Amino acid sequence: MRKKLLTVLAILTFTPVCMILLIYFGLVWYYEGTYMNGITINEVYATGKTPEEMNEILLAKTDEASFTVTDKFGKAYEIPIEDMDFTYTYLNELNKIKRGQNPLQWGLTLVNGENEHHTITPEGKCDTKALADYLMSMELLQNQADPDRIRVEIVREKDGYALVDETQNLLDKDAAVEAVEEAVLKGERYLNLEDAGCYIEVEYTKEMLHTLDIWEKVEKMQDARIVCRFYDGDEVIDASVICGWILLDEDGEFLLDDNGELMLDEEAVEKYVADLAKAHDSAEGPWTFNPTRGGTITIEKGNYGYKLNQKKQKEALIEQVYAHRSVEEDAIYSQRGWGSGKDDIGDTYIEVDMSEQTMYYYKDGELQLSTPVVTGNTGKGNGTPQRVCYVYYKQRNRTLIGEDYRTPVSYWMAVYGNIGIHDATWRGKFGGNIYKTNGSHGCINTPMKAVSQLYESVEEGTPVVMFY
Repeated sequence: MRKKLLTVLAILTFTPVCMILLIYFGLVWYYEGTYMNGITINEVYATGKTPEEMNEILLAKTDEASFTVTDKFGKAYEIPIEDMDFTYTYLNELNKIKRGQNPLQWGLTLVNGENEHHTITPEGKCDTKALADYLMSMELLQNQADPDRIRVEIVREKDGYALVDETQNLLDKDAAVEAVEEAVLKGERYLNLEDAGCYIEVEYTKEMLHTLDIWEKVEKMQDARIVCRFYDGDEVIDASVICGWILLDEDGEFLLDDNGELMLDEEAVEKYVADLAKAHDSAEGPWTFNPTRGGTITIEKGNYGYKLNQKKQKEALIEQVYAHRSVEEDAIYSQRGWGSGKDDIGDTYIEVDMSEQTMYYYKDGELQLSTPVVTGNTGKGNGTPQRVCYVYYKQRNRTLIGEDYRTPVSYWMAVYGNIGIHDATWRGKFGGNIYKTNGSHGCINTPMKAVSQLYESVEEGTPVVMFY
């Protein structure tokens, strides 16, 4: 009886143990091909998954392949590796993690509550020959200097002088191709060629060092940026302009003064300033004007407007370039108009309509005065000329003197040569057709009340537009 009891107890004890061992080793067998509990790879829970299954999951989360190469100057080049049978795989890294597991210890890790977190990157697979061929055809590797004939020279380009220093962009082509291939196959997305050590170091010769010394002077001189503000727009004087002012000898070499500094070709600066005057001066006309009577007229001649002081402007530019200044200044005028933009007359002016024999005065665009006048006698060839001019002189109680007259006036405003605006107390009428037979010697005869008001209102420099 006792023997049977012991047998039953043995069976009852052994059976659960066998079941536990069976379950445990069953899971050992299960984890032989999959990841054990507590494994996370690239934030994906991997327990129970095979490396192949994890590879598919991770690839689904991976962006399409692309690769960028950057040179030492920061210029980026895209390489279309998708055209070279490129594919990603995580399998090598996944298998390494798998081999690092001991399935017999799955229970221990469960009891301890240990978790493993892995971060891995994919490896690339591609047609390396196609990749190498593409790299060798790229502008990056094609535009390489001959190592036996390295250039260090200063060349003139559209935007000024530039330094060509081929020592700074000399790639070891084989090393560059190898570095790119290695990075691509590692699954990397970017490669900086300078960081990868793909550039060849070249020692400067004595001649090269001399060129670099000259370049430092050239770069400093043409670095000035002068904005010259004209009434009708700005002119920017930068390296593209200044490079044409630097003095060269007959062989095209830079000339240096006794202190070893660059010199400016003052004749070139003078010509440039003359071209500025030609482009911006308005003192020689023509002018387009909208008279009070309506319509548009063109006045070809006159002495009003903007006129560049070429001598002073030239001296100022030379000084600024030698001082390496970057400034923004008004153009230096010997004569200035009152308007800006395309309209140098502005909105304050005297208008003398000789066909209507009427004079108007506008201030800030508002009509201040309208009066009949008598202008030059056209019947005797003394007609007042059609001009755009300005009040250049004002005087009270002046005596007008001519070949056959000596006439005192109370108000005098000179506008063009001997022609002026003044009172004419000897006249009883103004306006109409008086000017054709009994006009003035060329002046604008004006009623006393109107001319006194005008005299008090206008300033010297006020534009005067006279037309028929």
